[in-house]
Amino acid sequence: MVDSLNKRELQRLSVRWVLAVKTEFGLAKGETRNLTGEGFFMYCSDRLYEGVAYPVTIKLPEKLVAMTGKVTWSNLDNCTSFSFSPAMGFYFMRIDDDKDKQILREAIVSELKKPPRLRQQVDPAADSPVSSGAKAGPDRTLRNSQVPRN
Repeated sequence: MVDSLNKRELQRLSVRWVLAVKTEFGLAKGETRNLTGEGFFMYCSDRLYEGVAYPVTIKLPEKLVAMTGKVTWSNLDNCTSFSFSPAMGFYFMRIDDDKDKQILREAIVSELKKPPRLRQQVDPAADSPVSSGAKAGPDRTLRNSQVPRN
């Protein structure tokens, strides 16, 4: 694993892919914001715990890919205000099926082949305050009533 000083040196691909994380309480829905060769940054308003590995399914433009990811950090526990975006980092632990590895690789390559102006762009305004559709639950986690955009 890359030490924390070098993490930002990894090339990042800004891309929004809808995903579902299987938890003990059901499916937590979210979306990627960027990917590296080691994992992804995601928005998800359901509480996922640091250090825990979860089954994840990512909806790529044409297929679904299943994997296991581990939460490396989350801002849900450090929040002192509701004017933030619920985000966390996931580390790729395992993609069992070689076919899924290839599908993920092809989706990344396809996105990189696009001219920069046609690539999915992450909206900086959407990466800051939580939308008005987010509500705090009894455990102080946010529940977003809006479906993530593709």
